[in-house]
Amino acid sequence: MAALSDEGRIREMPTLHSNLDHLDRKIDFNDVLHGLNGEWLSCKPDKFNSDAWQWKYRIATHDVEEREFTIVVALDTKHHKVTIVTRWPND
Repeated sequence: MAALSDEGRIREMPTLHSNLDHLDRKIDFNDVLHGLNGEWLSCKPDKFNSDAWQWKYRIATHDVEEREFTIVVALDTKHHKVTIVTRWPND
């Protein structure tokens, strides 16, 4: 979790899947930024990618309208990068 708190050095990058797929979920990038910068309801390891040597985490949080949703992020601590993989509403 240290990589997520390394403000000023971590870049947040959405994947094409995160940006373009599932527009019906009505969670845009502003919601993702709001959720990541706000108080998290939970943060759990999802899985480890040994090829890229990075962990994925599921973060439960709130969007701009205070609806609960989950974000999956991949942490690349070597390159100081957080990639938003996908997101979905919790209802």
